[in-house]
Amino acid sequence: IVQNPYIAGDPVEANSFIGRTKIFKQLTELWIDRDQLQSVVLFGHRRMGKTSILKNLPYRLRDDIQFVYVNLLSLGAVTNGVGEVLISLSDAISRQLAINLPDDERLIQLPYPTFRRFINVVSLKLRKEQKIIIALDEFEKIEELIFAGELSPDFLGFLRGLLQDYPKIAFAFAGLHTLEEMTEDYFNPLFASVLPIRIGFFSIDETRELLANPSEDFALDYTPNTLNEIYQLTAGQPYLTQLVGFQLVRHYNHQVFEEGNDRTPVFTPQDLDTVINHSDFFAKGRYYFTGVWNQAAQDVPAQQEILKVLAEQAEGKSLSDICRQSGIEPGQVSKALETLKRHDVVVSEAEGKWKIIVPLFRQWVSEHQ
Repeated sequence: IVQNPYIAGDPVEANSFIGRTKIFKQLTELWIDRDQLQSVVLFGHRRMGKTSILKNLPYRLRDDIQFVYVNLLSLGAVTNGVGEVLISLSDAISRQLAINLPDDERLIQLPYPTFRRFINVVSLKLRKEQKIIIALDEFEKIEELIFAGELSPDFLGFLRGLLQDYPKIAFAFAGLHTLEEMTEDYFNPLFASVLPIRIGFFSIDETRELLANPSEDFALDYTPNTLNEIYQLTAGQPYLTQLVGFQLVRHYNHQVFEEGNDRTPVFTPQDLDTVINHSDFFAKGRYYFTGVWNQAAQDVPAQQEILKVLAEQAEGKSLSDICRQSGIEPGQVSKALETLKRHDVVVSEAEGKWKIIVPLFRQWVSEHQ
């Protein structure tokens, strides 16, 4: 049986991670051989690979940069305010640097001064050339906690103060939102100090590289037409690219090792059609498809209704056609389209038509909504 090298769902790490060369180059230029580190926010839509990028940064950075990763979703329900958040940050920093933890009770009772003292101890223990990157993944969790009243907005100002006072420490935030969507005043103090880096679709070259060379000993191959068709179907969406490759290997193993068919170890457009048109494909990809769909139900109204209209034809529709078919007034349609565009769901074409970027998502909307 051919071992399946594609990873559909979980973050991709170490040798399995391919691509994003420009992103890593940009980040290493911001962090290596600089006296003051630059904090960044990696933003992009669901399943674009933000977590995979963060988890692979330790393999790309020099030994003098310590990397601390915190997934803020692990906080769960916060009942003790900012102290509970700072306990999670302290735990992660302590594990990475082998530094004694501050007392949990003191973090709950006096969160800011206690954590600042801890960071001061961390800073003093760093060698002259050492620096720390603290990655806060799923950063929209902080926004949720602020909206829920579980976290004070001054938490963001506190983080900015740390950046100003400790130049050898930087944050790498990752989340769904663009900076423009974080419109609340309390975000401004923090993001005035943070460089935004957009995480979008793979290029066609990155898509081909990922599919054709997912591991050093990958025994299967693709015809050029198959690689091109996969890119056309996925638009270079990283999760869907991995999912297509994963399902193709499963299809090959089933044909050869379960059914005993004799076939060449090269994927063709026919193999791709078989995989895409199998009900299992959209069931496996439901986390991506439903994630994008549910996001379209938030914030600006009418996004889902517009997606249903756009899903009717691949070549897209004009603003007037969308308004006529949906029954929604032009101003609201324009707002919804701009939101979907920021979220990498739709694109406006030169001839004035709007269309869904990822054909596989268009197919899912058409068939399941």
